[in-house]
Amino acid sequence: MQTIRTPLFKVFMPPTVKSSIEETLFSGFLAEGEKVAEFTQLVSQFIHNPQVVMMNSCTMALTIAYQLSGVGPGDEVITTPLTSIATNMPILQLGGKPVWADVDPRTGQSDPSDIEKLITQKTKAIVALHKEGDPAYLDEIHAVAKKYDIRVIEDAAHAFGAKYKGTRIGTHSDFVCFSFQAIKHITTGDGGALCCKSENDYLRARKMKWFGVERENRGTGNIWENDIQDRGYKGNMNDIAAAIGIAQMKHIDEIIEKFNRNGLAYSESLMGTAGITILERNPENFSTFWGYCVLADHKHNLEKKLREQGVAAHQIHPRNDVYSIFKESKRKLPQVDYFCQKELSLPCGWWVDDEERERICSIIQSGW
Repeated sequence: MQTIRTPLFKVFMPPTVKSSIEETLFSGFLAEGEKVAEFTQLVSQFIHNPQVVMMNSCTMALTIAYQLSGVGPGDEVITTPLTSIATNMPILQLGGKPVWADVDPRTGQSDPSDIEKLITQKTKAIVALHKEGDPAYLDEIHAVAKKYDIRVIEDAAHAFGAKYKGTRIGTHSDFVCFSFQAIKHITTGDGGALCCKSENDYLRARKMKWFGVERENRGTGNIWENDIQDRGYKGNMNDIAAAIGIAQMKHIDEIIEKFNRNGLAYSESLMGTAGITILERNPENFSTFWGYCVLADHKHNLEKKLREQGVAAHQIHPRNDVYSIFKESKRKLPQVDYFCQKELSLPCGWWVDDEERERICSIIQSGW
């Protein structure tokens, strides 16, 4: 078995996190409290959106976004199969049906023209996935959504710090869902955030992440004596997780910059390499390159060669539509077929220095 020298993902953890966690552990308060409020404020300032609700996962953020969009039994959500199952499982859990949009083969992003063809009276929301941190076609998707009065939910699990035409992801759509799971750009161990455009959605989301009850501004009274109007969850973040996030946010700019710089350097180095197609990326956008995705001829041969040289590389998220649980959503997706045959992601994060990135490029350029 080959030893992996350069992993596809690696957890960033600054030494200062020790004091942050220790302070919280001995504070006498471990649930959602001051640390969550502080972390929320840091994230809100970073993305320039004051309406941020911290969650225990991005999956929970997506679940609440779907519920706030009105998704229930028999309803439809237009989404992509080229994502983590966490994007689509909550649709089923609410009784809805994922409707697969085909992708643009040049980018792997959901094709807005195909999205419009799929809209029916049952459609409640459109998912805009920022694949591996590269912004989706937001203008085009918003135009379709506005035409049919449908909500847009951004799955930004890979895109914390990404920019769409100069503006950070987090404010463009009805809902934006971030992930702070272990191997994301920053981590809280596990966790996520739901960003809302409307104040009403924001206030409802604050309640829904904790059984439908308002934890913030609860005063000294018994909050359980208040009426509960929405179905809620045990989905809140705790102060231990937030303490990790606070320490991480001090390094966010340098982390994101390293991902982006490596991604741009890969594109420059691998352009014109036999058997490799570089994805089209809008130069107006700032990608966070959670993984550097290319289209590779005979990708399994290249994957094997890289692994033999100690480099982890694979398709990060195999297509969801092959899973039996989504059998009711089956449809022909010729461009997804094409993309999946070739999709391969390379290590692109803060742990990949210039020398290692150039070594990886040399391995690819030597043929496979």
